[in-house]
Amino acid sequence: MRLHVLRAAAMVGVMAALWLLTSGLHPEVHAQVDEPGRQIFLPVITRDHTPGWHWGEAYTVTVSMRTSEPPLAAIDRGGRPHLFWHDRATDGHIHHIYLADDGWQELLPSQGLAGDSSLTNQPLVDQAGRIHLFWFHRMEPPGNQPYRFQYAIFDGARWTEPEEIIRLLYNTSKAWVRLDQHDQPHLGIITGFLNWRALLLTLQETWQPIGDFRLPTNASVLWPDAESGAHLYGSDSNVLKYWRWLNGATAIEQTLGEGRLLTRSIAFDSADNMHLYWKANVNVDGSPVSLLHHQCVDEQRRLSVVSHHGGPGSVREVVSASEQGTLFALAWQESARKRIMLWDGCTPGATATIPEEAQQITLVRAVAVSSTPRKVCVFMQQRDAAIYTVRCAELD
Repeated sequence: MRLHVLRAAAMVGVMAALWLLTSGLHPEVHAQVDEPGRQIFLPVITRDHTPGWHWGEAYTVTVSMRTSEPPLAAIDRGGRPHLFWHDRATDGHIHHIYLADDGWQELLPSQGLAGDSSLTNQPLVDQAGRIHLFWFHRMEPPGNQPYRFQYAIFDGARWTEPEEIIRLLYNTSKAWVRLDQHDQPHLGIITGFLNWRALLLTLQETWQPIGDFRLPTNASVLWPDAESGAHLYGSDSNVLKYWRWLNGATAIEQTLGEGRLLTRSIAFDSADNMHLYWKANVNVDGSPVSLLHHQCVDEQRRLSVVSHHGGPGSVREVVSASEQGTLFALAWQESARKRIMLWDGCTPGATATIPEEAQQITLVRAVAVSSTPRKVCVFMQQRDAAIYTVRCAELD
């Protein structure tokens, strides 16, 4: 009789362990003594586990100087993490650090340029594994057109010489970049003060203009397509607007529904899906809690429903990353944990907890995502502004 009871208890323990594994919770086995010389093993929950996410060991890296704005990150085709940042108050350069075979290496893509350089766009990794970087540069001495966009390529060991794309009059200029199927970059620029202009350029032997036209009223985003046109977005009283520019003409304005356009709250993937995200209060148990909101506009200009993300406490830091593919990542910080979520196009995937040592106090500062290889990396800044903890996960 006692043998049957013990077998039944053991079976309950096995079934519980299987349920915990499939539900995304990670069991660790602890022994509970039933009688001398006999033990029944039952699962005890110790931390979150998300199937398909395989977190590696943490890296710690010290960078040469602080960042004046949130940095940007990338993962190359070898799976190596890269971090990019600038600090206007120190040296006016773009800084780059990456994990080489012999440890972390720091470089200056903007070396040789006098003036202030600032990051403007996510680095893009092409099919050959090269990293394309664009940034905004205020020249010294300034001249008649004191601002310009610069471009350089990292080939796995070194940077090409910085290349000037275009000179501009206004420091309000913004740019959006993409690579086509042949890894040729396309650049969309919005520039002006009262009469806003849209500029489209592509790199062939040299940078060639594709379009120069007046921006429609309320348009504020210029996303170049992979050929010779562009998608334009804007908002009016919290209503999202869309225009298509092609063959020298702007199509009639279309209303897409409610939507928000915020600084660094817009990202595109290579299939022309646009991701919007923002923080807003939601009533939880009678109290307002700041949660992360996300909405996707697919390549057919259809809006997904707005989804809310976060725990019982308010969401703090939020960072995002897209890639030269269809993956998009959002990482954010809650009071007791850090979370990350992936989308494939507009299709949401799993949400995972970023593992971290309990005694560490860090801020989520950057995230990178890659579909070749399938991987994500998160950069978390420690109390000392020059030290980062880097965690990467291989994805099934």
